[in-house]
Amino acid sequence: ANYGLREDYIEELAQIFNTNIVLVEYRYFDKSTPTPCNWQYLTVENSLYDLHNVNRTLHAIYKGKWIATGISKGGQTTMFYRSYFPDDVDISVPYVAPLNRSVEDGRHEKFLQHEVSTKGNRQKVLDFQLLLFKRKATLLPMLEEYCRKQNYTFNVSLGEIFDYSVFEYAFAFWQWGNDINEIPTIDASDKQVFDYWINMCEPNYFANQNVFMSFNVQAAKELGYYGYYTKPFKKYLSIKTAKGYLKRLMLPKGMENTKFSPALYKHTVDFLTHNDPKMVYIYGDIDPWSASGIYGLPFTKNKQNLHVYMLKGGSHLTRILSFPEPERQNIINLIDKWLKE
Repeated sequence: ANYGLREDYIEELAQIFNTNIVLVEYRYFDKSTPTPCNWQYLTVENSLYDLHNVNRTLHAIYKGKWIATGISKGGQTTMFYRSYFPDDVDISVPYVAPLNRSVEDGRHEKFLQHEVSTKGNRQKVLDFQLLLFKRKATLLPMLEEYCRKQNYTFNVSLGEIFDYSVFEYAFAFWQWGNDINEIPTIDASDKQVFDYWINMCEPNYFANQNVFMSFNVQAAKELGYYGYYTKPFKKYLSIKTAKGYLKRLMLPKGMENTKFSPALYKHTVDFLTHNDPKMVYIYGDIDPWSASGIYGLPFTKNKQNLHVYMLKGGSHLTRILSFPEPERQNIINLIDKWLKE
């Protein structure tokens, strides 16, 4: 939660509705990581009890309406918190929150292959990935030098890290809504290609020095994640399969055999199916995470209070203020009405 220490930090809900902000750092992140680091206590349920205890304590001071909100993983937490403690807050606003079914959910790969943007734009992303593989002989030494200077270490060879970083490019490109016209073409120099790629897919993502290791553990245990579609690159690969990459590449030593439990997913679906909480979900339609969001799922139908908004052309950066009028004002008016009830 270091971002909350910035002098200019504010969430858009606090800005729109002139509220106080209570920012809670998630357990096992940054200074909230215990020593020694016993991973068995890093569970979603434990994190929700952390929020519940903070909420119950501060309710003695703040008597007004409460909104829970968060972005991405924070959006997931917002959703799970409402399902475990439905009466702690009055309103929940999860931003770009996936609800994954397994470690490699499967919906993201299909989305990137067939659904995001246009066929022509998807082809441009694929062409750049193929360009990276075709230049592997010159780009891999550049990657080695870059990682050496950064003192990165990995669980697998750098040749494999190269492959995975190329796979990751498509997800990263669409997640952050990058400009299709800025993708280097076949005429670009090796340096231009490398710099663009590394800026998009920092290899630290797969390194042992990744500061989000606690997230990786939760993804493997409860939150789920995404897989990679590798068929177009088969003849270039130094790996036989990408399946199981999260456990092989991105977990702490000794955690490789972590088993995924679908209990959290089932609990959340059950709650949202049988309840109608005052919730506003925000998604962007080119964000791969929206593929495992709740937009369009059966339990979102015929609800009075639960609302799901999808921004056309919106990425993982989609917020309420990203929407055009009149939809933006409709969302604000809805939350304002709830606050005044």
